[in-house]
Amino acid sequence: VDGYQVQVSTSSKFKNAKMYTVKKASATKTLIKKSIKSDKKYYVRVRTYYKASDGDTIYSKWSAKKSIKAK
Repeated sequence: VDGYQVQVSTSSKFKNAKMYTVKKASATKTLIKKSIKSDKKYYVRVRTYYKASDGDTIYSKWSAKKSIKAK
């Protein structure tokens, strides 16, 4: 795995979702904290990617969505 893509949205269908690409799983927590406002419900999903030897980028399927409420 070369990195992760994270989508964060207030819509459960991920309309107008913000997408972030990170190279380390540990960076995801900090990224999400900076992306959300308190007292709102958000939906988050993640997928992995890697760069193949021929230069193509291969993506996994999106994870199940998870709802979070910012405090």
